[in-house]
Amino acid sequence: MKRMILFVLLLIGATFLFASCATTTVMTDVWKDKTYQGKPQKILVIMVAKFPDTRNLFEDRFVGELNNRGNNAFQSYSIIPFEQLRDKELVKSKIKSSGADTVLIARLVDTKTIESYNPGMIYVVPTSYYDWWGYYAVVFADYGYTGDIRVAYIETNLYDVKTEKLIWSGHSKTERTEGEQQLITAFIKLMIKKLSAAGIIK
Repeated sequence: MKRMILFVLLLIGATFLFASCATTTVMTDVWKDKTYQGKPQKILVIMVAKFPDTRNLFEDRFVGELNNRGNNAFQSYSIIPFEQLRDKELVKSKIKSSGADTVLIARLVDTKTIESYNPGMIYVVPTSYYDWWGYYAVVFADYGYTGDIRVAYIETNLYDVKTEKLIWSGHSKTERTEGEQQLITAFIKLMIKKLSAAGIIK
């Protein structure tokens, strides 16, 4: 019986440990042009990134999610090479000739590293602490620990190509203890959800 209880406690402890590694994204600010009544027919996705690989990964995933929901979107890297992104007039010309009616552009605004403390749980006495080795196992399955949380602030804007006016804007904060790919996935899912809720995309 004690072994069964110990197994359950170890399982619970592991669950909390893995949950603490989750990547979470929240919106800090959202704005929409209330006069905009259209629906984007062809969305060009641009990620302003320091490295081409990061840009390509982000654009591929965002476009994939948009298209999977029935929208029509494509990656900016397919028409604009990385080294040409700073040429405003060239980019403008390529966007207009691409047939896109809207441009979704995202950029990393800021990053911070915050030290956090994750406390362990207190279990029922004496059940969980009946003997030394039982307690020892619980301690190492559910111990309090400190860790660094990386926080990324990302700005996302959607523009109308014809009028060049802003349609929608969202600022987000992503807390992550995992890698860059997890951040991108969490971020894109939230942006898709918010754009859909605003009635802009499917």
